[in-house]
Amino acid sequence: MKNEATKKATIPVLNMMILHADKGPSGFWTGDQEGCGNPQIFPEFEKGLKGGSLVQKEHYLCPWNTAVLYGSAQGNVHSGCYYSCSIKKAKYLSTEMLKKVLIRFRTRLQNGGYDNLEQMVPLLTSDEAEYIEEQMHLEEAEQNHRRKKERRERLKKAASLIKKFPDEECLFGTYYGEKELVCTYDGTIDFDPEGYKSVVGADRFTYDEYLEVQIKSFHKTRDWFETCFHNIPLGFKGCIEKNTGKRICFQRIVVEGMYPDGGCFVGKEDHVWMDISGFEGFQVGDCLSFFAEIYRYVKTGNGKQIDFGLRNPEGIKQIKAYELPTDEELMEQEIGQMLCETCYLEEHCNRVSCLRPRNDMRNLKKQMLDVLKSRHAADDSQ
Repeated sequence: MKNEATKKATIPVLNMMILHADKGPSGFWTGDQEGCGNPQIFPEFEKGLKGGSLVQKEHYLCPWNTAVLYGSAQGNVHSGCYYSCSIKKAKYLSTEMLKKVLIRFRTRLQNGGYDNLEQMVPLLTSDEAEYIEEQMHLEEAEQNHRRKKERRERLKKAASLIKKFPDEECLFGTYYGEKELVCTYDGTIDFDPEGYKSVVGADRFTYDEYLEVQIKSFHKTRDWFETCFHNIPLGFKGCIEKNTGKRICFQRIVVEGMYPDGGCFVGKEDHVWMDISGFEGFQVGDCLSFFAEIYRYVKTGNGKQIDFGLRNPEGIKQIKAYELPTDEELMEQEIGQMLCETCYLEEHCNRVSCLRPRNDMRNLKKQMLDVLKSRHAADDSQ
């Protein structure tokens, strides 16, 4: 009886879809599922699209389910429309084709053609299925043509930069003039044409100068501040080394932050200068924890570079010196995170209790720590 009631409720909805086939296909609900309910046919779906709330039409079965549209060989009606939906393909059908498909579905529904959901016969005819594929190929060809044209235009506009940085031609051809933040092997490039406006001291930059300075700044910026700038800073700790009356210098700033996926990181930056505002009551030797805004600025000491600094501190608290991790402790944290991320048992680990033999891990960490120490010593001697 329930099936009969839902079938009966489905018919007037289908009739409305057939009547407005010129406005494209529509599903029976909308919430956070893009491309389902069509507000041009059912205005009430507008609420769901704007607010992400569930608005649903009672129905027995949807014609755009892949198993319904293409048959059981290509879809599974029991997996639900979220996992087995082909409405995006149905959008390639012409108005007349769409009407015929919906009328065919309504007829089958009324005649009991969908009483057994185990064996689904394709709703589309072979000609209709081929038409969809042809339209998809045509659209893909048009998109490829448009992308190639846009790439040629970007390369033309970036010609002067390509002469200076020929190794970056592929990047310029893909992102020049786009609002994209691109991570490369050497560093991060902000291709946003308006991006330079948020960089202190870059107000007179041209777009090409902005890109050029970013590339020239590779491997010369404060890496951990940059990591926080592009992710989520959690806080900073440091010990005051100098006080000029207007500015203070931290001997070391310990950086704590989080990636968007929830993974956390800890790093350090040495000899960081900040405006004294907010730190007036503290002396050289005091260790502090605080939060601050990370910003970009133009550094002109050795040619123009873009670097990262801290400003507008808040939540400043004095802490004990032993709360600041040593270089060796930071190296150990870095090694531990690296080993976890590359471990062959990662998929089976709860990140609480290590599954690998304790002695093996201890020896491996010691070996890696010795290598890091030797590298740091070599860097300091240069």
